[in-house]
This record gives sequence, structure tokens and C-alpha cells, in this order.
Amino acid sequence: MFIKFEYLKFSGCLQDIRVFESFSDNVQVIMKIDDVLIPNFRMPTRIYEELENGGRYDFYGLVQKSRNKQKNTGFVMAVKAENGKILEQPSLKYTSQLGIWVNGAVIAGVAFLLSWIGLFFAIGAFDTSGGSYNGFAQFVSDLTGYSLTIAGLVFAGFVGVGINLFRKATSLETWKSIAPDKLVQRFSKMHR
Repeated sequence: MFIKFEYLKFSGCLQDIRVFESFSDNVQVIMKIDDVLIPNFRMPTRIYEELENGGRYDFYGLVQKSRNKQKNTGFVMAVKAENGKILEQPSLKYTSQLGIWVNGAVIAGVAFLLSWIGLFFAIGAFDTSGGSYNGFAQFVSDLTGYSLTIAGLVFAGFVGVGINLFRKATSLETWKSIAPDKLVQRFSKMHR
């Protein structure tokens, strides 16, 4: 199942930011922007270290869009300071895309295997080759071709998502703007 997310820009005065949990190269934070507490966001440690309370910033984040508000999280890809300086981790553009492609390859492999097994039984039920070796060889060859097509389509979907992420990460002005008070409604009250 795909994780649905949106590319959102939210702006305001950063009144407070606190680390909730620390990971190897990023931190999970709770931010207070324009008197609104925004939970469940991760950001690269490099960006976090450069933020100052009281500064006005534009945050560019990937925000999960799940009906279950407890599962929604966000990830800050870049921050634009009031003076126009963009804080980002350039390698994130490439590693995120590569991660999506690797996951796509694994899922495409699983799709190939499952579709091959499913099609083996589905098409095998209608096989009229009479059990000959040449008929079975042709059957397996066709089956492999169909399964490779399905796996290729699955992988192509992931490649498209990775390319779109890279394209969006290089053109921040195209991200949809949302007010902090609207953004916080995507998260469960339990996290605020």
C-alpha cells in the first residue's frame, strides 16, 4: 500500500522548537509556529541546528495524508529564512529518491513472484496443451512475460514517484501553501 503524502509549505514565526526524539541524522520535533503546536515532524539535524526561536521561516515538508490522524507524520525537506537563505540537506534529494527506487525494486520483485504464482493457477486452470513438454514450456514462458510486465509497471510507479520527489525538491515555489492552524488539524490531538 502506498503512503499518501503532500508537498506543503507552511510559514510563520518560530516561537519554540523542541526535540522529541533523536535519530542518527535527523530529529523528531514539536514546533510552535504562530501560537500553533505542530507535532510529529522530522527534519535533518543540520537544519534544526540553524533554526532560531523568534525567526520567520517558510517550512517545506512532506506531510502524510492518512485518514487515521494518529499515523500522520511530516518531514521538513527545506526551510527558507526571512533573509532568503535556504536551509536544506542537498544529499536528501538523492537519497530519498534512491530509497524509493530500492523499495520499488523489492516490491516489484514480490509482485513478480505473486503474479507468477497467481497466474500459474489462473491460466493453468484453462490450459489446453494436454500436458506436453513444449506446451508447458510455452505456458511458463508466457506466464513469465506477463509477470515481468506486471512487475515492470509496479516499478515504473515507484520510479515516477522518485522523479516527482526530485522535481518538487528542486522547485520549492511549486509547493502548496497551508496555514499552521490548518496543518495541525491533520494530526491527532493526542500528539499536540
